[in-house]
Amino acid sequence: MSIGQAQKLSLSEILSEAKPTPAAYLKAARHIEADRFEGLKPVRIVFLSTFTMDLLRPYLVVEAAARGMLAEPFFAPFGQLEQQVLDSSSFLYTNEPGVIVLATRLEDIAPVLADRFLSLSSGEVGAEIGKVEARLRALVEGIRKFTSATVLVFNFAPPEALAAGVADPFLVPSQATCIQRANDRLAETCRKFAGVFVFDYARLVCEFGLRRWSDPKLFYLGRIPFGAEAQMETGRRLARYLRAVHFPASKCLVVDLDNTLWGGTVGEDGLGGIRLGDDYPGNAFKRFQRTLLSLRDRGALLAVASKNNEEDALEVFKSHPDCVLRIEDFAALQIHWEDKATSLRRIAEELNIGVDSLVFFDDSPVERGWVASQLPEVTVVEFPESPMGFARALEESGAFDQLFLSDEDRVRAEMYQKDLERKQSQKESVSLEEFLERLEVSVSLGPVDETTLPRVTQLLAKTNQFNLTTRRHTSSELKKIGDSGGIALWCRAADRFGDIGLVGVAIAFPQDSAEWNIDTFVMSCRALGRGVETALLSALSSRVRRRGGQVLIGEYIPTKKNGMSAGFFPSQGFHPVESSGRFWKWDLAQCEVPFPKYVKVRDELLRG
Repeated sequence: MSIGQAQKLSLSEILSEAKPTPAAYLKAARHIEADRFEGLKPVRIVFLSTFTMDLLRPYLVVEAAARGMLAEPFFAPFGQLEQQVLDSSSFLYTNEPGVIVLATRLEDIAPVLADRFLSLSSGEVGAEIGKVEARLRALVEGIRKFTSATVLVFNFAPPEALAAGVADPFLVPSQATCIQRANDRLAETCRKFAGVFVFDYARLVCEFGLRRWSDPKLFYLGRIPFGAEAQMETGRRLARYLRAVHFPASKCLVVDLDNTLWGGTVGEDGLGGIRLGDDYPGNAFKRFQRTLLSLRDRGALLAVASKNNEEDALEVFKSHPDCVLRIEDFAALQIHWEDKATSLRRIAEELNIGVDSLVFFDDSPVERGWVASQLPEVTVVEFPESPMGFARALEESGAFDQLFLSDEDRVRAEMYQKDLERKQSQKESVSLEEFLERLEVSVSLGPVDETTLPRVTQLLAKTNQFNLTTRRHTSSELKKIGDSGGIALWCRAADRFGDIGLVGVAIAFPQDSAEWNIDTFVMSCRALGRGVETALLSALSSRVRRRGGQVLIGEYIPTKKNGMSAGFFPSQGFHPVESSGRFWKWDLAQCEVPFPKYVKVRDELLRG
């Protein structure tokens, strides 16, 4: 079939034909590049490497398309790291990448560590590791002089054969330990730069198998360090990283119960008849439940959508001795006989998140197909034949991948549990005024700095609903706000139920000495309705006024998702600048935006 004919195929049809052979990948990649399907996010990537990487193109293009991106990879000539990085007119910069992949091997940049390790003293080993770190740091610094593109830096896989063989663990230091030390130093270096992350190549090689990774013929003939299957794995993993760069992680995993969290059907088999325990297949289901707890620990919410008798289903969580999960581990439960698409809509509404933040995992192909047709925004994970593959399928979907894990992520599930308690308290209150008084809301406010930068960047990238302009500033851009005379503030909130986290960001720039524009105003939905958003706006107005501002202009740019924030500025007393409803004005010459009376300032770190 020609490419022209393939244009009649949908993207899903092309992707379904892409695996698992190199030829099928190549064919699919050509179709994707020719058709440039609408809806795919274009992503330009430039590869800088010490080895040949061109063969990754079809795998990266296909795997990126499967994750919503149109990858446009460019490969600089290998072995020209400094030449590309230090020349502003080089291939690297003229291709205007959004992502730069910096891939090196110890065999290429520190061959003595890989091939002549036993010839080095302990001090010489440390010096060589220092040289590796210094070179990579200089490359990243050079990149940052010319571009704010995201940088993914390969770390180092161990050599196929250790210099001392089986005696390596008895060396002090061992070769394996030194390579890990080099990787640790690399990670420390990357953490010092905004938008620079480690691509865990070492982990990828170990997962696949070191002996299976390379093809000697490809390496000696073309300086290609990975075989055909390893190329597929690298393309797939790179696509996951690209997704994490360009899309926020999904927020909630919605699971079925029967034949998903346990084997069998509880309504028919009874509590003692379901397969959940320490023998197969019950141990595989038990292991999957532990995987879900781990996912919850890193910030994902768990929810249930099951066609079942609610009493029977809940009894498993309450009474089964081998059930790892408990009812309180779930942020939402939809257990009834209505269709799953309806259940997912209700879960999204209850948790106050978009349906595009949901991931659906269900053993029934009928249910998966129904949800995919009714809610195409939902990520539907393909279900493996065996429960032994559940955890891997969920992980490889990449739906919950993120390159930075904040303190807020780690306690998000507990925060949502506290939200349920807040809602119950509101129901018990006679009035909204009484509820707010009882809530004892307090805020901390301060300028965005190195400490808060990762969470602020994450909040800007992930927040859609209460986001007045939906400008997605990168960490590099945020760092420059102060240099351009702007103000960037964060807001952390708490109440009597506990800490809510860093939930708000406000950014303003001066148009002239008197007029300032609010460029960005973002608030996590879990903090809304208790005065926190007004507290942040008041703090921003106060600081602008101290800078000499006399007029504060608010801006609202409507999107498909931020309709709930349309009335924010008029609700705060701003007046329309024109009839479109986009711009709103506050007269700072008269006063600042009043601070809400039910909110206390816990810490105010506003300088200037």
